[in-house]
Amino acid sequence: MSEQPSTFTLDWRVIFGLGVTVCWIGAGMAYLLAIVGWDNFIHLPTADIGSFLEGAFAPLAFLWLVIGHFMQQKEITANTKAVTLQEESARRHEMHARRDSYFKLLGLIQDQLGTIAGFHYMSVCGPTGTGEISGEEFTEQRAIASSGDTAWFVRKMLSLAMNNRDDAHQLKEIFYGTDIRTRHSENFRNTFAKLLQAAHSVDMENMVTNALLYGSASGMLYRVIQHVRGEEALNPLNISTPPGTSQTADEKPA
Repeated sequence: MSEQPSTFTLDWRVIFGLGVTVCWIGAGMAYLLAIVGWDNFIHLPTADIGSFLEGAFAPLAFLWLVIGHFMQQKEITANTKAVTLQEESARRHEMHARRDSYFKLLGLIQDQLGTIAGFHYMSVCGPTGTGEISGEEFTEQRAIASSGDTAWFVRKMLSLAMNNRDDAHQLKEIFYGTDIRTRHSENFRNTFAKLLQAAHSVDMENMVTNALLYGSASGMLYRVIQHVRGEEALNPLNISTPPGTSQTADEKPA
């Protein structure tokens, strides 16, 4: 395939300068030949010839100085635009890289949240709790969760909360009835809050943030825990710091 020849175009300022230069030199030559005379000119003292040439070409020097200044301004503007485009491209690449890193992190955090919910569920329904499930049953359910269903125990905890939604005392007992349950609830809550913050930093339209908070099992359980604590869930459109990071002792669950 033949390459198309590149077209070369002169800036209008350069064309204007060349036109003025040609006219000025032509007018100077006409003045020199018609009025001064060539013989008279070449017999002038060297200092006088130098003064004449200096005066004749000084306006042209100033003209090209001004043209060069504007040409330089044009180049600076073009370079500034190019740098701005490069910065925007770099920011886009950085955002894409941060999003890729976030979604890789999301899978790990979901596994962690599922593990926390699993131990919490065992504390509530296992031998040390209501005794609804045995250690063997818990092991079988952990196998289900480990096979790819990371939200298995999260849904189990949601089911417990749903079954006792009209009993505030029992909800408090499920999530904050013992030191172990309190630790699991707070660990789940803080981990999910950090996940929301990470989502907000790479998702300026809050689509991922809203999906996490309102469309995922972990988000629903997080909101249940917030409700049991007597707090509102994070507003995904105005995320600042994770809830509870600056609480006083009176605000912490008993």
